[in-house]
Amino acid sequence: MEPLVLTSLQNGILTLTLNNPAHLNALSQTMAAALYDELEKARYQPDIRVILLRGAGGTFCAGGDVKSMKNRTDCYREGRLPQTDTRQNMWNLNRLVLSVRETKKLVIAWLEGSCAGGGLSLAMACDFSIAEESCKMVFAFAGIGLAPDMGSSLMALNRLGPARATDLFMTGRRFSAADAAAWGLITQAVPAVELKDTITRLASRLASGPSRTYGEIKAAVNRICYPGLYSAMSQEADCADRLVQSQDHWEAVNAFLEKRKPVFTGR
Repeated sequence: MEPLVLTSLQNGILTLTLNNPAHLNALSQTMAAALYDELEKARYQPDIRVILLRGAGGTFCAGGDVKSMKNRTDCYREGRLPQTDTRQNMWNLNRLVLSVRETKKLVIAWLEGSCAGGGLSLAMACDFSIAEESCKMVFAFAGIGLAPDMGSSLMALNRLGPARATDLFMTGRRFSAADAAAWGLITQAVPAVELKDTITRLASRLASGPSRTYGEIKAAVNRICYPGLYSAMSQEADCADRLVQSQDHWEAVNAFLEKRKPVFTGR
């Protein structure tokens, strides 16, 4: 069985590939743990200067693993406690974003196909996010009865402003990478045929650049733009802890798996 995260190191550029294309590279707890381990190992390897983060099978990441959500909601409805609590699960995902932001390495998100929910949160955490213009994006949280997580509430509000962020969070409407670039949500959107060359040129330029300077610039961005990231994640985890036990979340998860429209009741 292939690993859930593939690794390849060439000329100072480490490529980490989420490798569960049958499930659109959804961030299961197992996938998240494997990615975190690779990010942390890379942090302390001096021969790695740039990290490329992408998904196998032409899709970046579809967000959270809805099947595991069903197991959890079924436990609550049957009066049983899940094997792991919601806050612990959330921090297992949050630490991916913290690892990306805290490493002095530069991280580039390679976005194609679709990028949703927690996948979009992970992409926003990267220093650069380059997408094919047609890549479909969505803050999918409300559609499954949850609120934004993995720091996306803070990151999206910083980049989009409250009006547009609220619209995208609450309506769950899809938007293209071209729109996301125009709004400042991601770095750049390019035609699909140019995506690989654009990312390769950027990664090579950064890998041959002044890495210590880049690291200090990144630290400054963190201090100025994301001083409240940990606090935002804590608040998000509190919200998730309340919402995973709601009737609406249970209904949304089952509707998703049954491929039907959910019927929300506000409970």
